[in-house]
Amino acid sequence: GQSEEEIVTPIAQEYAASYRDIPVAIYQIGQKYRDELRAKSGIMRGREFGMKDMYSFHETQEDFDRFYEKAKEAYLKVYERCGLVAKVTEASGGAFSEKLSYEFMVLTDAGEDDIVYCAACTHCANIEVSKAKEGDACPKCGKSTLAKATAAEVGNVFDLGQKYPKAFGYTFKDKDGNDATPIMGCYGIGTTRLMGTIVEVLSDEKGMVWPASVAPFDVHLVSLAGGNADIIAEADKLYELLREHGIDVLYDDRDVRAGEKFADSDLIGIPTRLIVSEKTISQGGVEVVARASGTTTFVSDSAIIEQLAK
Repeated sequence: GQSEEEIVTPIAQEYAASYRDIPVAIYQIGQKYRDELRAKSGIMRGREFGMKDMYSFHETQEDFDRFYEKAKEAYLKVYERCGLVAKVTEASGGAFSEKLSYEFMVLTDAGEDDIVYCAACTHCANIEVSKAKEGDACPKCGKSTLAKATAAEVGNVFDLGQKYPKAFGYTFKDKDGNDATPIMGCYGIGTTRLMGTIVEVLSDEKGMVWPASVAPFDVHLVSLAGGNADIIAEADKLYELLREHGIDVLYDDRDVRAGEKFADSDLIGIPTRLIVSEKTISQGGVEVVARASGTTTFVSDSAIIEQLAK
């Protein structure tokens, strides 16, 4: 379905029947399926995708507003840890709410939304709801003019008011023992689209560049053995050492050319590449390559675990 308000509201109704039980927030991470008419751009817009949904219920509008701001700040931290800069963007509440909602937008040509934003402050609005247009003075700070950009929506938050609690007849007992209707909020992060956005924003001409926080592996171990038993044994030894220390490793021990291995490593985009070769063995260490910067350093065998822990 589109979202889970109709499922979560009765759950809250059952378990949060008193003012002592709220505020309460219920979340899930799962798959969604939609009859998307414009499925395109790989995982940026598909008929099946991952989503983190959260719903909160509050005694007063003031308490909701407090939690709403807390959730927005938490979302911004999530995107920052993913290596992205997200803009909190005013948008329509759509079918969910008559109030303005907020979308988290990341600037990228791969996006499908047009926004206007101010470089001097935090003002940002979807063009669909913005009264100001590109080139106008910022309505928030007045210090700069609005710029237009294409962006990808990676999350959203809605003030649902009392729409769904009223629809389900959900009330709780307030401090005076009277029936009261809770204020409800909705918060979502598109986990699948977030991955696609990370790739679109952070990739280079060689391939993907995963931030360490979300990379599928910590290191990419590349063995340049060429059939040399000593190199194979050294690379296998390093692989086991890394695993013993809880380091997730993608091990490339294929019998193919070094150039092909390096090209594939760049394409996959694991943050750190470790190279074991005849040269590194003779020098008693490992070649370490940072995918994002391309910086290459040589680290001794005895210091490799400490180096990766930094």
